[in-house]
Amino acid sequence: MARKFDLISELYERTCFAVTDNPVNWQSFLKTAGRNFRLRFDEQLLIYAQRPDVTAVLEIERWNG
Repeated sequence: MARKFDLISELYERTCFAVTDNPVNWQSFLKTAGRNFRLRFDEQLLIYAQRPDVTAVLEIERWNG
């Protein structure tokens, strides 16, 4: 489990640096975050790192409901 946490932490740090280092990346992140505005910042950043084109994110229970 610690290994998974380390991988997620590394992904978060790399993405945070990439987003704040480049204005184009920042704008792209804001577009993704704007479509999922109810999520916390850290969740939005990790979603952007994995799927920057995502349009809607919900818990599995809400998708199935």
